[in-house]
Amino acid sequence: MLAKRALFSWRNWTLVLLQTLALLGSFAFLTESVASPDGDHEARRMDLGQYGPTVVPFSVSGNSSLTPIFLRHLRGALGSDRHTLKEVQGNLLKYLMENEDCIRLCIVAFSIEVTRDEILFTGLFNNQAYHSPSLALAIVDNILFMTVSGPEASLTVSNKPQPHVIPNEHTEMFSNERQVAINIHFGMALFISGFCLLTVTERVSKAKHIQFLSGVYILAYWLSALLWDFIIFSASCCLLLGVFKYCQLDLFLAEYHFLDTMLIFMLYGWAAIPLMYLLSFLFTRGTSAYIKLVLFNYLSGIFSLLIDSIFEFENSHSMPNATRNFMLHLLLVFPNYNLAKCITYYTTFHQMKKWCSLKQDVAFLPCDKENTTKSIYSLEEKMIGKYLVIMSITGFTCLFLAFFWESILWKLRTFFNRYAYFGIYKTFKKKDLSKELSGDSEDEDVENERKRILEQPQVSLSSAVLVKELTKIYFKCPVILAVRNISIAIQRGDCFGLLGFNGAGKTTTFQMLTGEETATSGEVFLDGFCITKDLWKVKSRIGYCPQTDALLEYMTGREIMTMYARLWGISESQIQLYVNSWLNLLQLEPHADKIIRTYSGGCKRRLSTAIALMGKPTVILLDEPSTGMDPVARRLLWAAVTRARESGKAIVITSHRTEECDAFCTRLAIMVKGKFMCLGSPQHLKNKFGNIYTLKIKVKIDTPEHKLEDLKFFITTTFPGSVLKQENQGNLNYYIPSKDNSWAKVFGILEEAKDQFSLEDYSISQITLEQVFLTFANPENREMNV
Repeated sequence: MLAKRALFSWRNWTLVLLQTLALLGSFAFLTESVASPDGDHEARRMDLGQYGPTVVPFSVSGNSSLTPIFLRHLRGALGSDRHTLKEVQGNLLKYLMENEDCIRLCIVAFSIEVTRDEILFTGLFNNQAYHSPSLALAIVDNILFMTVSGPEASLTVSNKPQPHVIPNEHTEMFSNERQVAINIHFGMALFISGFCLLTVTERVSKAKHIQFLSGVYILAYWLSALLWDFIIFSASCCLLLGVFKYCQLDLFLAEYHFLDTMLIFMLYGWAAIPLMYLLSFLFTRGTSAYIKLVLFNYLSGIFSLLIDSIFEFENSHSMPNATRNFMLHLLLVFPNYNLAKCITYYTTFHQMKKWCSLKQDVAFLPCDKENTTKSIYSLEEKMIGKYLVIMSITGFTCLFLAFFWESILWKLRTFFNRYAYFGIYKTFKKKDLSKELSGDSEDEDVENERKRILEQPQVSLSSAVLVKELTKIYFKCPVILAVRNISIAIQRGDCFGLLGFNGAGKTTTFQMLTGEETATSGEVFLDGFCITKDLWKVKSRIGYCPQTDALLEYMTGREIMTMYARLWGISESQIQLYVNSWLNLLQLEPHADKIIRTYSGGCKRRLSTAIALMGKPTVILLDEPSTGMDPVARRLLWAAVTRARESGKAIVITSHRTEECDAFCTRLAIMVKGKFMCLGSPQHLKNKFGNIYTLKIKVKIDTPEHKLEDLKFFITTTFPGSVLKQENQGNLNYYIPSKDNSWAKVFGILEEAKDQFSLEDYSISQITLEQVFLTFANPENREMNV
């Protein structure tokens, strides 16, 4: 199982690489884009040029000899012809408020008011633009400076941010650390969701079901998956520490802090990976599962942090403590929330210790000895111990639920199907159900088989497969009766064929025999074990080739057969020889070392059949195994199935091809609308339902047309009820009734007519199994078919 996972990662290395790069790249990008403002920043010069072309409104009231000088220096202080001076008559402030263009084009404005005692020079600024207050003040200062010192004088004003030493507020102190936590949470949402892909693919393709049938224990399946995925996760987390170093997040690395960081990541992986396994049961496509789980992981973390922040900063009296605590404890089920809280509190704790060590008076920091010496792993509030414990418990819980889902779900589904849904349905539809499931119109052979099974003790039947009144109802709208009260006993060394068109109930019957579907009523016994009560004992006795190829397409044919040989317990020293024998038997050796996804449809069916036949199963179930095979491949399949039957295994096969069932089936049944219409050996069915002969006549080339017409009249009158099915260049094909027409009688009549009608040759044969099949498949056209 571990080698299977390793091969998946090796053959899909691009997927693993993209998954890892999504984690590392998203974190690095987000961290760099919101980098801390601390550090050396370039100075920004305060001038209007940074805003592009602007309009500078101004107004003048009163007369003074300084007014022209101020206006001349104002044009000089603007420093560019791109800025247009606009004189405003009247109230300048009213103009600025009522003119919509000023919101976009006017950054600063000025007014000069001359009174008897003073000249008032006012600068106004647009608060929609950054740096506009300091810019307005700089222009006023320049005008005054040029007025005093001459037109060549000027002042240059720049904004140079200084690094923060001690933040002014508690929220500012830890804002960067919270952003790091959110960035990690986003990267992990992209990364951790990828672990659902293989589990969804194996379940939907039924490859997991085949592995369980081959002897894999549930615990071994999930633990091997977890072990390999945890190895991939751990390696990616080590690379993430390198990204921390690149982004200068030394807090997570210095003084052996990287061990604490790795512990947080490992426990997060332990919690999140099993959760992905559990949620994968909700999806039927790998790609949609990945996308939806990414959204789930991201949104569950973001909304949880949002709710937590609301509770942290709101008034404590606005919500009862019991409700608040319940909500906060409910958020702990999300691993991404726990991860973000661990990162936030971890950085907060160590930043506090760092700033307290500066021995500066920081009033909002609790720098007493008790707070600076306590362990970060404490279970107290604002520590990470509680979250680590919860993640540890979450991992065990999700693994248990996955195990429970696989093992107990079968019994729950059986209970609801048999007692809840079926009980309610029988209550309201008792008459209709009795009519549908009654055996009043059963064929004699089908009825005798059912009575034999119900009346004789199970021990005396000694059957490899025993089916007692098996019924399957899909409780949908409308209700579908897929299988209706079938009973059959199959002995070891028998090959039982199940014929029927699509929708007849063949695949549903197979799914109930393998434990893939639960029966609504009735019982199935395989090798003496009841599938309802001893499902896992039954599964280890079945070889199964489903209707669709349940193959792991990233492996080669040799690799997958070697894996199943190990699962069946073949000795390691004999595996290579054993696998080669099956590859040669079905002529798969030329393709054995090619990736399965490159196989043709026929090769995949041969490989699926080989997997079903290998090992030590008591019962082999083959659901349309020859689909897509060429004639040569079909002959190889027939030979392999015959060999398995002769070795004492019971084989059940479904097919659309009657020649297959005629070739190697010892008994068969024709299934129509979920019921057995007939039962017996191929020859028995042809004898019982073959009430016609097939007559083929070939006349000589030079036979006149009128003599050919006389021959047709002779056949029609001699064999009443005969039907001419085909005529082509002197070849006539007739169906003639077998009633009152023995083989000797027909041959005698045709031998006497041979010279009279210039017959070159003729042949009489019994009806084929295909014609019997078509008769039952289309009962309304039965006479026409025969």
